[in-house]
Amino acid sequence: MMNLTIKSRHFISLLLGCLLFSSVSLPVVLAAKKPPKPTAPIIPYTWAKPADWILTQAGDCDTLTLFLRNPSEPLQQLFFFPRFGPIYMTQEQKSNDTQYAIFSGQTVSRLDMPVIQPLTPQNFAHFLPHVLQMKTMREFLPERPDLRVVEPIATYPQKPALEYTDTQTAIIRILFVQNNQLGEGIIAITTVPSPEFRNAPDGGIGMGYMLYGLTAPKGELKKHLPALLDIGRSFKLGTEYEKKCLKGRADDLPKLLPDGKSFTPVLNAMALLWEKRSPTEDMAAEKKADQLRAVERLYLPSTGDVYEFPLGFGADYLRQPEQYNLTGLRPLPDEPELWRKMPLNGSKAVIKK
Repeated sequence: MMNLTIKSRHFISLLLGCLLFSSVSLPVVLAAKKPPKPTAPIIPYTWAKPADWILTQAGDCDTLTLFLRNPSEPLQQLFFFPRFGPIYMTQEQKSNDTQYAIFSGQTVSRLDMPVIQPLTPQNFAHFLPHVLQMKTMREFLPERPDLRVVEPIATYPQKPALEYTDTQTAIIRILFVQNNQLGEGIIAITTVPSPEFRNAPDGGIGMGYMLYGLTAPKGELKKHLPALLDIGRSFKLGTEYEKKCLKGRADDLPKLLPDGKSFTPVLNAMALLWEKRSPTEDMAAEKKADQLRAVERLYLPSTGDVYEFPLGFGADYLRQPEQYNLTGLRPLPDEPELWRKMPLNGSKAVIKK
C-alpha cells in the first residue's frame, strides 16, 4: 500500500512536470513560426478611362474581353474581343450538324452560329450582330454591344495579324444600328478558317480574332475619335499578369497583346485610315445611311441646297413638280460635295400648293 502511494505521487509529479514544460515550451514553438508574407494582388491592366464610363469585362488572359461605353451617350463606345465566334464556314456543315443532332439525339453545340461564306473580314462584319446574340456570347458577356445591323462602308486589308493558313486582317469603316439609333465606327478584325474535320460534328468552323471597335453616333465620330483613341492607347497589361498568362497558356496564347501594347499600333492604323478617308467613301456612307433611315435627298441646282425627304417622296414629286411650292428639285448626283452638305428638312420646306 505504501509503495503504491509513493508510485502514484511520483507519477502525478511527473505528469505535472510534463504539463508545466508543455505550457512553457508551446508559445516558444508557435512564436518560431512566422506567418507567410501576403502576396500582392496581380493587377490585370491599367486603363485611364473616364470615371463615369461603364466598363464590362469577361474572360482571362487570351479571352480577356473589354467593353467600355459612355452612359450619357451609349453609342460612344470602345470594345475589344480577343476571340469572336465561332461561325460556320458553309451551309452544308451547318445542315450536317443539324441532321446529326436530330438523328443521334445528341446535342451539337452552337447550332445558332451563323454561316459566313466566304469567310472574310468584310463578310464577318455583316454578321457581328448575329454573333453577339449567340447563346455562348450572351452567357459569356451579358452586357455587350447591342448592334442590330452592321453595314461595311470601306474595307482596308492589312498584314495578317496571326500566322495561320488563309488568315485575313482588315480595318473596316462601318455604319450600324443600335437601340434604334444610327451610329458609325471603325473596327479591326482577323478571320481564321478551320477547314479540317469539315464533315465531323462541330467541325468546319471559323473564328474571328482581335476585334477592336471605336464607335459614335452617326456624324459624331470625327468629334469623339480623339478621346476614344486616347482612352484606348492608355490601356496597358500588368507585367505580372502578362507573365502569368504567358506561363499558363504558352501553348495556345496567340500574340494578342504583345508587351501589353497591342491596342496602340492597331488604333494608330485605324486613326490614320479615318484621316485619309476619301470624299467618295464619305458619299457612300451617306447613301447607306439614307437607306438605313428610309430617307432620300433631292437638291435644287440653282442654289445647291439639299433637302431630305421620306423615302418615296422623290418619285411623287418628279411626276408632278408643279403641284408643289418649290419646283426644279432633282435627285442628288454622285458629287461628294453635295452629299457632304447637311440636308434641310424637305417635309417643311416643300409642300403641295
